[in-house]
Amino acid sequence: MLTPKFSITQDADFIYILIKAPHIKLSETDSYVNDDEFYFYSQPYYLRLHLPGCIQDNEQSTSQYDVDTGQLTVRIAKQNKGEHFDGLNLLTKLLTPKKGKELPEIEVVGPVIGENNSGESDEDGESSWFLEQIPNEEPEPIASLGLKDTTYGFANKKRNTLNQITTELTEIIDLRDPDNTPQQVRRQLREQQELDLFNCEHYLADFFDDELIQELIIPDFPELTGTVGLAPVLTEKETEKLLQLPRREYIIDKTDLEPVYYSLVDLVFAYAYNFRFTNGEQNVESDWTVCKLSGTLSWLESFQNIKDVVVSCARRSVTFPLYRNWKLFNRVLSDVKTIFNVGKTQILKCLLGIHSILSESDVRHPLNNLYITDYCIWVQSADSKRFELLAKALSDLNISKSDLGLNLDDMESDAKKLIEEKCHESETHGDDIAHIFDNVVKLTEAEISDSDDCSDSDEETDASSDDASSDDTSESPELCTANSDSKSEICKDK
Repeated sequence: MLTPKFSITQDADFIYILIKAPHIKLSETDSYVNDDEFYFYSQPYYLRLHLPGCIQDNEQSTSQYDVDTGQLTVRIAKQNKGEHFDGLNLLTKLLTPKKGKELPEIEVVGPVIGENNSGESDEDGESSWFLEQIPNEEPEPIASLGLKDTTYGFANKKRNTLNQITTELTEIIDLRDPDNTPQQVRRQLREQQELDLFNCEHYLADFFDDELIQELIIPDFPELTGTVGLAPVLTEKETEKLLQLPRREYIIDKTDLEPVYYSLVDLVFAYAYNFRFTNGEQNVESDWTVCKLSGTLSWLESFQNIKDVVVSCARRSVTFPLYRNWKLFNRVLSDVKTIFNVGKTQILKCLLGIHSILSESDVRHPLNNLYITDYCIWVQSADSKRFELLAKALSDLNISKSDLGLNLDDMESDAKKLIEEKCHESETHGDDIAHIFDNVVKLTEAEISDSDDCSDSDEETDASSDDASSDDTSESPELCTANSDSKSEICKDK
């Protein structure tokens, strides 16, 4: 049987179910109502909806079929007039059967309306969710950790899934051996990668010369943040994708539940950065951008507190993309805060956007099966109260450059002092500001596009030195070519 395309609207007293079912025989069509369930059958279509409130089939209920458009419109009365039905645009949730209560140690998504079936009572201290947690001791060294906690994927439900695609694994993720690498080790490896690949010269160049970056920071993107109209509206393409998603219910251990929410912040940030970078028009590099910025997708990391996930987003945003700028990071973080304040429908739209990007990727599409498909299904039935708590935690969190552990403040301060010295010297030589700036920060095109770290090969260094010495009219850039290893005095010890 086929599930027809459908949509649902409502007013104070009725819901309106619009079913796209061309060429059906009305004489062989049947529908009926059972409390909060609606059934429709007409060969070859079958539709069973699990609604967020109770309805009743009475003399006010009607149905009308438009032969030209093939659309059946069914009007059904609400049992409680004036009741508002939430989530009528979350189609996958409406197609998924509901379940009763489960044990308090798990969260079962798909709760019965009016009951708290999240698997966590008020005694669990929901108000303390997403508060920053400070570990009691330093992380264990890598050598002391056994091969434990090596699961990954949505809610850490996957194991040995990636070993079938090892030939191209390094093109998909940065973690080389996920099935034998514990979570704590993944985090240490991720942070070490960020330290190794952070490029001081690139960062300072974007710090001083940010004209193009300002063009990314200034615009508002209401279609990204969900601030268009009274509420977010799913597009026809997004609605079709929801209908294609499998019907699943998730039983999530309490130990995995918070990390599921934290990784959601990580994913939404990566999507929002790419959206702002491309002005909402995805490009061929969008899959790389989203995956590289997300510690969840690149390192299969399971975050344990809200500060860790935001710091990870910040570190990766000043290490990997073309534009590496603190103000741009904060602008994207502001987008993320707005998205979570708007609620789950806008979060779902971001996840569907990631799903589309990865679906079109030649190598990174397996990440949909690992994470994004499940996130798209789960978020529709996730606890709205927890999204509100998470939004508040994001709003209350203050992240400074010092939290990144990359010495950004010192780099910027030293570079500013050097510019002041150059400005003072220029009073005698008559140099203009552009020439001074050129001498302080200068990145070659190759350094920007081809290198992710501060060091160049010996061959490149020798070539640069020869070029500099052969040109009597040019000065050696202070930040990028000091010393034989092409590292500046400012950058080399940071």
